[in-house]
Amino acid sequence: MKVEIQERWDEDFFDRFINFKNKIHQDIPTSFPDVIADYEKYFLPDSIFAADFKWRAVIISNNGKTQAQAILCFKENSELGSLGFIDWENDEAAAKFLISEIEEVARSVGLKNIKTPVDLNFFVKYRIRCPGGNTPFYGEPVYPDYYHDLFKLCGYEVIGNWDSYRIEKLRGIKDYLTKRWKLGHKKNGSHHKTKNKDLKTTIRCVRLHDWENELKIIYDLFSEAYSKMPEYESVSFEQFKVIYNDFKYIINPLFAYIIELRGKPVGFSINFVDPLPILAKHKGKKLSMIQKALVLARLKLNNGTYLIAHVGKIPGPNGEEIKGVQIQVSNRISASVLAMRKVLVTFQNANSPSRRSFEEKLLTPYAQYVLYGKKLE
Repeated sequence: MKVEIQERWDEDFFDRFINFKNKIHQDIPTSFPDVIADYEKYFLPDSIFAADFKWRAVIISNNGKTQAQAILCFKENSELGSLGFIDWENDEAAAKFLISEIEEVARSVGLKNIKTPVDLNFFVKYRIRCPGGNTPFYGEPVYPDYYHDLFKLCGYEVIGNWDSYRIEKLRGIKDYLTKRWKLGHKKNGSHHKTKNKDLKTTIRCVRLHDWENELKIIYDLFSEAYSKMPEYESVSFEQFKVIYNDFKYIINPLFAYIIELRGKPVGFSINFVDPLPILAKHKGKKLSMIQKALVLARLKLNNGTYLIAHVGKIPGPNGEEIKGVQIQVSNRISASVLAMRKVLVTFQNANSPSRRSFEEKLLTPYAQYVLYGKKLE
């Protein structure tokens, strides 16, 4: 077997890298064909990520045919590496050869731990969906099932677990509204009528017409709310903008909310309708401006699967605790989900705010995900 290692941009190398990725993922419903621009934004020398992230890309081939590949990303002086953009054939020897080369590189730059699959960073793509589960939805990290076996054969262990759940829609709405009523009748509840008005929160929709400022607010909320997650890694706002800017085409402002206390954003509930059934029909096709406009219109009118995707909160202006973010937006969520075919709460760990907003009996398991890791000796 032949090994190639790159730490500087080489278009021919990445062309081959992309072709192999697209071959492996061609039948995966959540995957869309990669193009060279997808990698340029992360790995070009003048990329907005270049100052903060170092990387090594590895291709393992046999008789000129790629068998395994991955990119190890890490920050200067960090002991933790993110192994992502990983694809391999169902070949134990090639997988072990790839991992041995990756780990040798990792040790040479001072890394002591690796987590995988993580494409560049926590905010880009991480985790892997477990075999089984129900129909995939947009944004799920779906890979061929045999990837799990290869990770384990290479000595990687599960270091994180998440779930997605389906909500019993009508009973879930009733549960939401009941909890909201109880919150409003607690003297320390954010919606109690006699409560100090200085402690009463307000809710508004995300303003798509002011997208960059709204994205900065969401970035600040995400960064502070998620910073204590064990897999969290920071990015700058400019990097966050590159990662999430296209989200404005998916979000419907009626389903995405910012919670404020005395004008300060203190919480978020970012929800959207699964665009995968609409986008999948155009996978790999070049669309005219009119066709793109029609797709965008369909996305805005979409009433398929409602995804409760991102929920979080931070302290108020004077350190006040913000309670029940999902319960506070329950009226809006309830109104929006009535027209939807089904509702999912996505990517939940044991302490996720969305999970605590529902009674467990109302949640039906939908899919599971894991993150693998290894301590280097």
